[in-house]
Amino acid sequence: MYAAVVETVLKILEKAKFRVTNLVETKPRCFDIVARKGDIIILLKALYNVDSLKSDMAAEMRLVAKLMEASPLVVGERFKFDYLERGVIYNRYRLPVINTATFYDFIMEGIPPIIYSAPGGYYVKIDSEKIKEAREKLGISVGELAKLLGVSRRCIKKYEEEGIDTSLEHAIKLEEVLGVYVIKAIDLLGYVNEDIKPKEVELKHNEAEIVEQLRYIGIKVYPVRHAPFDVVSQTEDKAVLTGIRQVREIGKRAAIIGKVSEVLSTKAAYIVEREIKEDISSVVFLMKEELSCVSSAKDFITLLNEKNSNQK
Repeated sequence: MYAAVVETVLKILEKAKFRVTNLVETKPRCFDIVARKGDIIILLKALYNVDSLKSDMAAEMRLVAKLMEASPLVVGERFKFDYLERGVIYNRYRLPVINTATFYDFIMEGIPPIIYSAPGGYYVKIDSEKIKEAREKLGISVGELAKLLGVSRRCIKKYEEEGIDTSLEHAIKLEEVLGVYVIKAIDLLGYVNEDIKPKEVELKHNEAEIVEQLRYIGIKVYPVRHAPFDVVSQTEDKAVLTGIRQVREIGKRAAIIGKVSEVLSTKAAYIVEREIKEDISSVVFLMKEELSCVSSAKDFITLLNEKNSNQK
């Protein structure tokens, strides 16, 4: 069933002309698919039952998405014993979760979801200006509208002044009384917007040395555990997907990192302790010793550019 979700998602993205990299054969991974179309970048996790998404995976997915200016999204079909509803956004560890039908509506038809699920039922976001404008146009006072809806005057005030979210039932009543649409679409791509709070990642001694060297020259370093790359190295205006694990098949890992970087339109590097005779145009192989010759984040980017030119 998981494979069917992945296949459906890939078909939708490809039909919508997204550039796609599929990582389902790569482990570990906090996202399965990287997709880009113009300025829209999506990091997507596909699951059949979204209950299987773990908190550490979700946290890392949010972190990588923030660093790469991408939108994280989980697509599945069930949560525990219930099927996900079409047109509804669910939440799993602060990540938006939708089913494949909702994904199709959004990607192919441009129809955003308007309902989200939360404890207690289904809720929507409402347009405060439309509510006030429609009420005044009908000549109804705040008190009269409150009576018609069976809520308090304070509740109506909050609708009009703060645009607080409300239950789907109350929103439908509002629309019936006012005669206008007041429910707002939910920004699926901007659903996650939070400060970066990376957790500490346990590194081997040689990997920790590389991270410290990068930090010493002024690069912000964000180690990750569940991605094809090991570190997101960030200078002032550039992010570099970086591999630092000294594994047997470095070339194979580097190729995967390169594919991701191509879709994201970012740089990729692999810092190694021994010479690698691999020809991967999208990835710069950098000897660990070369970091000692770098004095700033700007110099680091310059070195990557120079080595990249020499590789071509």
